[in-house]
Amino acid sequence: MHEVRSMLEEFGRYSALQRDQAPLASLLIYLKRKGGYVQLNQIWRELGPAGGGPFWNQTTLINKLDKLERLEVVTMERRIIPSPRDEAKKKTNTFYRLSPTTPLYPYIFGMLKIYKQEPDKYSSELVAKPLDHLQKLASRSEGRDPLVGRELEVARELIGEVFSVGGDEVKRMIKERMARKGLIRGRKPVGKAVGEGDAKGEAGETGKAAPRKRRRSQRKEMHEPGSETAE
Repeated sequence: MHEVRSMLEEFGRYSALQRDQAPLASLLIYLKRKGGYVQLNQIWRELGPAGGGPFWNQTTLINKLDKLERLEVVTMERRIIPSPRDEAKKKTNTFYRLSPTTPLYPYIFGMLKIYKQEPDKYSSELVAKPLDHLQKLASRSEGRDPLVGRELEVARELIGEVFSVGGDEVKRMIKERMARKGLIRGRKPVGKAVGEGDAKGEAGETGKAAPRKRRRSQRKEMHEPGSETAE
């Protein structure tokens, strides 16, 4: 508990030093989306000027990653891998990933706000002061396990804010979207075709069977003794 509080406080002090919070917030979101370890060269390629990212200086990117590592927000790993040009030569490469144990981990996507771009298509952008918002989200769960169901809760809160709807309506919207994408099974519609099929099935069992039963019973009566009329 104390370690979580001190880490959040230190992260808050570091966030306060950021004149522009967007680059650091974008870095955290990027690592969360990647999930595992990402090579430093790839991070620079995708978040630097070549990839249209927020970092224009590689030294700035490395400094932020080093600080996040000291805060235990990210973990760093060095790997010795063969050179792509000459397998006999080996060089050390640096990899980073967002640490799943950091109390910030479940709330990273909370720095985004979602908006509807066109029917059934959504986009996202950073909220105002995303790092401050991230810290507030993480501080709410102090004393609880931040990983249990918190990501889904954050998503529900975002959807509720975007569409101005309550919790029950948010759950219904999520279920409908998941059903359309085939992720869950929706309820089978009770339509006209089902009713007609049932009616035909019943007619096949009763409507046609009944006359046969009547014909068989009539033939039986005709051959029973005493059933013939006197002339």
